[in-house]
Amino acid sequence: MFLNDVLHESSADWWNKALYILDKLFGFESGGNSKLKRVKQVFDQKSGEHVIYLEYRVRAANQSPIQTHLNSNSKVKVDKNKKGSK
Repeated sequence: MFLNDVLHESSADWWNKALYILDKLFGFESGGNSKLKRVKQVFDQKSGEHVIYLEYRVRAANQSPIQTHLNSNSKVKVDKNKKGSK
């Protein structure tokens, strides 16, 4: 890719390309099920480098959230007989 092409592309195009590459790299379909965002950016004083944290999320077509069921016995119970409590 030529420098002129790079300078005239919007940042949205670059994010979409990065998302496409990550989808291919990890073996997911590029069907709009993935997201990429910059979480934070810091400067490492020791190394003199910029550090950018990215978050890549993807949900495969056959996946869904795992349902967790809390047992009512697992909750912490307050001791009402403890001194100082009402």
